[in-house]
Amino acid sequence: MMKMEFAGLIKESVLEVFAAYLVMEVGAGPTVAKKEEDLYRPPSSEVTIIINFSGGIHGGIHLAAPLYVALELASAFSGETYTAICGEAGDGFGELANMVAGGVQTRIGNRYGNINLTPPTMIAGTDYKMQYKSNFDSVKQYFQCDAGPFFVEFFFSIKV
Repeated sequence: MMKMEFAGLIKESVLEVFAAYLVMEVGAGPTVAKKEEDLYRPPSSEVTIIINFSGGIHGGIHLAAPLYVALELASAFSGETYTAICGEAGDGFGELANMVAGGVQTRIGNRYGNINLTPPTMIAGTDYKMQYKSNFDSVKQYFQCDAGPFFVEFFFSIKV
């Protein structure tokens, strides 16, 4: 049940960010929760922004999308047109992830205590490997917007 609650919080946060900062429609798609017995594996995508959490919850948020979607979202956010994800486009896509992560942080802070966020980190391209603790749990919420598909993953380990 907890993963579905987190998926709901991701949806709320994404819808809030789109309503406030992007002039495009967005709809929630499927939710995929990691099975308890599976090892955690980070997402594979052309562009992934990572915002790490520490404090009451360890883990973080991934905002992941194909390159063309990341460029469209960064362009819609800034009002500029981008053809490469580096520089200002990456900063804009990272700021969108930061706002989504902040929305999730705000919504779970009362329940899990103080949660700190790191600045956004971007990984672009397809020839890379990320490694995290294999015992993280995760829930991915897929979305479709005017720019195309993307997903937000909340990966976590709750301190006890």
